[in-house]
Amino acid sequence: MEDTDTTNTAATSPSNVTQPSSPTPQTRSNIVQDKLVVYFKNAGGAAALKQKKFKLQSNLSFQNVTEKLRTQLKLKSNESLFLFVNQVFQPSPDETLGELFKCFSHNDQLIINYSDLPAWG
Repeated sequence: MEDTDTTNTAATSPSNVTQPSSPTPQTRSNIVQDKLVVYFKNAGGAAALKQKKFKLQSNLSFQNVTEKLRTQLKLKSNESLFLFVNQVFQPSPDETLGELFKCFSHNDQLIINYSDLPAWG
């Protein structure tokens, strides 16, 4: 009777090979999308936007977001505008929306509060 070694064939049989799977909920949050939902909330005396939700590119800097919001609000260059993420802090101008979204998004949107006065922080 011939002696065959089955230990190696079991390790390479198709039923034991792991296939790539879709991201788990834990790893899915680490994936940064190309476009993100950003929700703008006004505070203090700042004018409210007619459209509050925008889909913006994840690679935009926070400075670009500030400039776009200033344009939407039709603010003059001498008028103040303060932006806060989740009513807590002002990100640095070079921070990207993707990184902020990855760390501070809630219900698949990044909430940015804005005011004409330094309301939080």
